[in-house]
Parts: sequence; C-alpha cells; structure tokens
Amino acid sequence: MESLIGIISLIIIIAICAIIGSYNKKAKKVKKIKQDKNASLFITLLHYSGLPVAQNIYTKIFSKPNEYEFCANNMTFKLLKEKVTDVAITNDVEIQKSNVSSIGGAIGGAFLFGPLGSMIGGRSKEKTSNIVTSYLVFTYLDHDEIKYISFNCTNDFKAMKFVKEFKQNNQKINSDIDL
Repeated sequence: MESLIGIISLIIIIAICAIIGSYNKKAKKVKKIKQDKNASLFITLLHYSGLPVAQNIYTKIFSKPNEYEFCANNMTFKLLKEKVTDVAITNDVEIQKSNVSSIGGAIGGAFLFGPLGSMIGGRSKEKTSNIVTSYLVFTYLDHDEIKYISFNCTNDFKAMKFVKEFKQNNQKINSDIDL
C-alpha cells in the first residue's frame, strides 16, 4: 500500500514538473517575441473587425513604444498610438432560448398520476441561456473619422493589460469632430 502511494506521488510530482517546464518554455518564447519586436505587450487573439483580413483570423497584437502592430496572414498593420483615442473591452450578450422537455418529469408524472401526469410532467419548458462575448476594441481617428479595430478576447484576461497600459500612458487629447 505504501509503495502504491509512493508511486502515485512520484507520478504527480513528475506531472507538475512537466507542466511547470512547458509554462516556462512558453513564457520564454513570449519574452523573446516581445524583445524581438521591442514590445511591452503581446497577445494573440481572433480578429473580429476593422482590419482588411477575414473574421476569426488569429492576429498577433504588439504594443510598441509609439504604435500598435497587428500581424495576420503574413501581413503587418501599424496604428500610431497618437491616433488612438481609446482602448477598451466591451461585451456582447446573446440570449438564446430553447425548449426542453423533461423525460424524468414525464416518467415521474406517469408513475404518480398515470397518462395525464405523464403529459403534465413531460411538458415542454423554455430554457434561457446567456452567451457573453468580450472584445478588445482599439478606437482611433483616421482623417477626422472614428474607426475601430476589434478582437475577440473572451476568456483571455491578458487583453486587460492593453486597456491598463493605454489608461496609464494616455495624455488627454481633445479632438473636435464635426458631425
């Protein structure tokens, strides 16, 4: 019994070491990419809109000292930070409704009250679910026109670093736009 516990403990320790090793390799790779591009931040997200590439294309996003750089499909797009008016994360909530019937309710109703109980217990019910999608949005001015570049950042909390960096480094730029 004690040898079994020892073997299981050894396997767990080896698994933990492997996980830590792969995390360290990934962290070193990201650090190297940031150094090569002279970037303070780096993330890979799915493109949603704003760039002349298809939707849902993986895009590498770099925050450099004077610009944001977006790399997708062997193309590089640069956005000067002086043009950027806001970097934010927005949410889109999609409400889905579906009708579900309860087989368990039908069986329980039939057992207790017969056929009428089966119909009542198994009746269709409406189930509602909310799907929240988050987007990292770069808002910028292009010849006095407001434009947006957005990326799907659902479940990727590193995107918030871009927002924090923008808020910390942003000097309030007043822009007059004639509507």
